[in-house]
Amino acid sequence: MTLKKPKKIVTLFIIALFIGLTAFATVVLANQGTIKVDASVVNVRTGPGLSYDIMTQVTGGEKVTMLTEENEWYKVRLSNDQIGWIASWLIENTEVSAATNKMGVVTGDEVNIRSESNADSTILGKVVNGTELTVLFQQEGWTQVQYYGQVAWISSELIDITESSTETTTVAVAEENSAPIQTVTTRSAGTNIRTSPSVESSVVATAEKGESFTYLSTKGDWYQIELASGETGYVANWVVDLSGSQTPAPTANITSLAEATIVIDAGHGGDDPGALAHSFYEKEVTLDTAKLVANRLRDAGANVILTRSDDEFVSLDERTVISNQSNADVFISLHYDSTETANEISGTTTYYYHDKDMPLAEIVNANLKQNGLLPNNGVRFGNFYVTRENTQPAILLELGYLNNDVDQDTVNSASYQSSIAEILYQSLNQYFIP
Repeated sequence: MTLKKPKKIVTLFIIALFIGLTAFATVVLANQGTIKVDASVVNVRTGPGLSYDIMTQVTGGEKVTMLTEENEWYKVRLSNDQIGWIASWLIENTEVSAATNKMGVVTGDEVNIRSESNADSTILGKVVNGTELTVLFQQEGWTQVQYYGQVAWISSELIDITESSTETTTVAVAEENSAPIQTVTTRSAGTNIRTSPSVESSVVATAEKGESFTYLSTKGDWYQIELASGETGYVANWVVDLSGSQTPAPTANITSLAEATIVIDAGHGGDDPGALAHSFYEKEVTLDTAKLVANRLRDAGANVILTRSDDEFVSLDERTVISNQSNADVFISLHYDSTETANEISGTTTYYYHDKDMPLAEIVNANLKQNGLLPNNGVRFGNFYVTRENTQPAILLELGYLNNDVDQDTVNSASYQSSIAEILYQSLNQYFIP
């Protein structure tokens, strides 16, 4: 006699199998890990380094989701869906696995980014065709992405996902070269040479910009080098350039925004309020805009330095020193204008001082003209201290007039400031195309 399985059991089995496979697919795509904070209190920063601003803190024993790792820092997602960075030496790995390293390219002309995975949820912003977003995972026709430092959602039909591995190691690069690594050259003044391959180890020497050392070996993200005294030490691979037989090594050839160092300068601050609108000062909107720009560029992998991150006074000289000493690839100063007579002029203006600034100024201004929400007044020469005294490519942007009724209502909004962030992101992507 042949026994037949009840139809109900077979149906339940099929449903369970489907759910299990779906869950497995989601987990495989997410491919994230969990890390536990070991120290009593740990700072969560806006970027992978001690120079980045502190966005919040997590306490000992708390677990967070790891998204990726860079230069001994973990990019993590917190319980409130914020995304930040934690020093890897301050946590204990529990189930850490490699991040997906997946990037998504937006395929729609103007696509909504939403707070949740449904079409009725809040629209956080809009992105245009070609925008790259870091993909976290997918489910039920929606893709979770990183957007302005937070977790957000986009319809899976409107984004193409591609592999974007960031795991290329120095050893692999050395093997591809026709000659072995011989020279390590520092990119900026004040580069620390340490006793061991860790930012926690003691400093044995400090190098000036352009100093070259004999390469000995590679350990993780660090190079062991020989100093002029015969001592050996370690230098981080993200602050130097390599060469084979050339001395000194050639300077870095920036071929993408992700390789660049960008200084964003929020005009005015502290007891220098700048121009006055009806209900706010220029220093407030420049800082709000600068933070949005910084988040957008950091999402794209750029190293972003803010000349100020709160309402503090920073001298014009200090702003240029920050740019020059960091050997920035681009310096952008953000301002909002005003005139003696109200409502006599409106819109945005792009200023440059040196001829070397013109390519950047023209690209940014073209995007402001095409995609900006206010009229555009073109590219102009301007004798401003922060561009005149800057040895790096530098521009100053006036993003609207605070004594113009239409402009001031427009600029003091998240939507306008987000549009400026997107325009600068797209402009810099064009600027760094080789």
